[in-house]
Amino acid sequence: MSEITEDRPVVDEVQLYHEAALGSHWWGARIAIGLVMTLFGGIAFAYFYLRSLNSHGLWDPHGQTASTLMGSLILTLVLLSAILNAYGNFRLKKGSTIDWQVANITALLAGLFAAGFQIWELSRLNFFPGAFGYAGVYVAFAPVYSGVIILSMYWLETLIARSLRNARALASDGGVGLSSSMMAENFRSNLEGFSYYWAFVAIVSVVFFVLFYVL
Repeated sequence: MSEITEDRPVVDEVQLYHEAALGSHWWGARIAIGLVMTLFGGIAFAYFYLRSLNSHGLWDPHGQTASTLMGSLILTLVLLSAILNAYGNFRLKKGSTIDWQVANITALLAGLFAAGFQIWELSRLNFFPGAFGYAGVYVAFAPVYSGVIILSMYWLETLIARSLRNARALASDGGVGLSSSMMAENFRSNLEGFSYYWAFVAIVSVVFFVLFYVL
């Protein structure tokens, strides 16, 4: 019995759990993207269905839309947030943790302002919910969009907090961007998942800006 036990491979449980955590970040980001696709896919379907149907000319009978100026501001802030996140990641790979923190704190503020302006715009619409096709779809889109941005910024805030908490511990090993420790690898895996997801949200933002403010 002892010989059989000795022949069994030794499993490093710490490494096993670490690899499982890295995999969970990969899958978590893809699941988050799937959820966003589901939320906005339904809104996009309603948009194209009602617009193509246009029963009795009630899609947008008076040419009323949400404020293009405010929509442009919101889109600019979201794109700025995504660009700053990407730039911060580039600097992190060069070993500059401080640059990453500054870029992503700014990205966090830009995202929160975008959500705030979206909520503010929803409260200042020049049409009533359900008054016509465009109005109904837009009023469905705006709170979902602002909610997605707020939850995304919560994810980013946790990453910033982790980088601030671990900066001193990993400073002698190249910082969170270059360290080979499990702590740093876990952080970078989580960050990669967020960046992939946030870039997708930015693309969705462009698509819906075109739908609601351009077409």
